[in-house]
Amino acid sequence: MSMQACGTGTLTRVRRVLAGTALALVAGILVDPLPSDAAPTVAAGTPAARADAARADAPRLGLPAPTGRHPVGTTSLHLVDPTRTDPLAPTARPRELMVRLWYPAAPGREPLAAYQTPRASAIYAGYLNFVNGTDYPPDLLAFPSHSRQDAPATGRRRPVVLFSPDGTSNAVDATGLHEELASRGYVVAGIDHTFDAGVVEFPGGRVEIGRSDLAAEVLREARVADARFVLDSLAAVAAGHNPDAGHRDLPRGLGRALDLTRVAAYGHGFGSRTVVEALARDRRVDAGVVLNGDPLGPASLDRPLLMMGDERHRRADAQEWAAFHDRLRGLRLHLVIEGAGHDDLTDIAVFKSGIRTEAFFVTGPIDGVRALAVERAYVTAWLDRVLRGRPSLLLHGESRRYPEVDFQP
Repeated sequence: MSMQACGTGTLTRVRRVLAGTALALVAGILVDPLPSDAAPTVAAGTPAARADAARADAPRLGLPAPTGRHPVGTTSLHLVDPTRTDPLAPTARPRELMVRLWYPAAPGREPLAAYQTPRASAIYAGYLNFVNGTDYPPDLLAFPSHSRQDAPATGRRRPVVLFSPDGTSNAVDATGLHEELASRGYVVAGIDHTFDAGVVEFPGGRVEIGRSDLAAEVLREARVADARFVLDSLAAVAAGHNPDAGHRDLPRGLGRALDLTRVAAYGHGFGSRTVVEALARDRRVDAGVVLNGDPLGPASLDRPLLMMGDERHRRADAQEWAAFHDRLRGLRLHLVIEGAGHDDLTDIAVFKSGIRTEAFFVTGPIDGVRALAVERAYVTAWLDRVLRGRPSLLLHGESRRYPEVDFQP
């Protein structure tokens, strides 16, 4: 869950420090839940009783179902890079990541995966309560997603799309978009950048909390190396190997579903820098999508790039975006969503009608479900165009179906 509006200057740094500090305080309280054999007795007026009451009054969160024809499966990979000392860890250790995949799945009856694990949900609910003075229950964000846990993948080879989230964020924060792409025939690999993401939970329940004292340049370099390492790991999966650190069985057919000759990357906020640098440094990445943030990066890029932003990213108001767009030498498109704020390009757009998000999330007046529908339509159309060669009229100019979207010259 993003806890900052990632831009340039002091605001970004202050929000990162505040978010990291508050999250660390909450995590220190919640990462060690009650043991499973704790007595279930609930007396009136006790914290447990108040938690039950809060749960009864809690908002019921959820995401719109994906609209593609494929069922969606999801699984997680625990990856350790023995060749790289973690530049973000407080002590010397190999770089370690959690990567969550969403992919077209074969029909089945596997259980729906939770949006967040119970432990991660408890930490984030505690964070929201800490900041807002609310009383959300620990399982606020552990509601069912639309993806079946470890479902077999369909055998057909699918284009692969990497996702890098905003600073202090996790891959699941854009599940609404990931599930849509998977339902339309893509394999999405969402990267939790350890010690940058707010919370990363590893197998066995170990939790690593994001740090607030790291320079943007250090974070960017670590993220780009993460993206390249994830591509290497997916190549191993496609070759029939299992790179998972615990050698947990991978979903059947997953390796056969990976087409690493067609790869794109998309990122939100600070993740936009990951995308731009990955495009510049790794020829395996064929195209990109920037959702808000400040792409910056190299002087020019020769591969396709979609730049989609909130109202602050109009050409007349965002000179850095305009200058970067003008330097692009490949297929390019610059879109603005009217009424959207920074976090309306994540699942926060949908959640803002049910929970308080104003403390660290920047949203606009646009309806959250509508914002997600707009994002799904244009990102899918773009990836279909650049990875599958499927043209779309949606990318050629203003649309009556989506009047919120302004094409920038």
